[in-house]
Amino acid sequence: MENNRIIFIDYLKVIGLLCIILAHVCPDPTILQLRNFDVPLMVLISGYLAVGSFKRSLKKNRSFLNYIARRIYRLLIPTWIFLIIFFTIMSFFPINGAYPYDIDYIIKSFLLLDGISYVWIIRIFLICAVITPVIYIFDKIKSDFIQFLILIIAYILYEIAIFNKINEMNIVFEFILAYVIPYGIIYLLGMISTKTSAKADGIISLIFLIAFAVSGYILYMKTGILQPTQVMKYPPTIYYISYALFVSFLLFSIFKKANIKRNELIEFISQSSLWIYLWHILFLTIIPLINGELDWVTTYLVVVVCSICFTFIQNKIIDLITMNGSNKNILKIFRG
Repeated sequence: MENNRIIFIDYLKVIGLLCIILAHVCPDPTILQLRNFDVPLMVLISGYLAVGSFKRSLKKNRSFLNYIARRIYRLLIPTWIFLIIFFTIMSFFPINGAYPYDIDYIIKSFLLLDGISYVWIIRIFLICAVITPVIYIFDKIKSDFIQFLILIIAYILYEIAIFNKINEMNIVFEFILAYVIPYGIIYLLGMISTKTSAKADGIISLIFLIAFAVSGYILYMKTGILQPTQVMKYPPTIYYISYALFVSFLLFSIFKKANIKRNELIEFISQSSLWIYLWHILFLTIIPLINGELDWVTTYLVVVVCSICFTFIQNKIIDLITMNGSNKNILKIFRG
């Protein structure tokens, strides 16, 4: 394992991953609400890590397009490989004697637009990969205040567009811009957070807590009930985003200043988060078909353990193949 890893980021990635998987099995509304910061946290982390990876790429004289292409390759190809495996395995689990998915569902899954709903998060990370070079422009803006101001203005314009239901009138806005803007802003916040202290992250967390309380109160006055932030997730707007960033920056603040020790299991899960996430989709789908419906706690534990163990075995197989002189660059897509 690498010796220059950012330890607190490993822990936060594991928290985010486990919370995302939890969302797919837990029916309890209170737990679902408490963990409803996971995707923005992972995007924030991705932005934090992108600063270093992008600058290392520039030092190797790689172009912006080369960097973006490599990032897309590392995200999209593993997802497509997994989908091929998934749809093949599911042929052994017919429903009423028929294959459970039609061609339209399969195509939409590969396009990350619909189909298997769990892969929508891959679309978010692909979007973030494409906008990574913006950090090159942001680096030329020396004032952190100006950087935050630009993001705030962009977000206000986005909220105005959503309020006027532009996303319902334009398919490009609905599937692309309605996610590029909010998650892109969170991604850029992650980039900026590489320069902020734990204390500054705590202040940012407090600001988002206030925004969450105000937006929640307004929504309560309109509907008469206390709404979960999930209702404002598709597309993401201030009520959902403010809660998620309140918790995410609070975690950043806590973990940045905590004296955390390295842990091999945590590092493995962090490094292998993509494939662990992908394999959890398979186990989440086939376990009820094999054993029937289990209680959610058991399902969660089985899915998490199976996904981690399967990814561990996969990595060991890749290690053995690599030792035989196979192309390491090609095999990298089976890691991470």
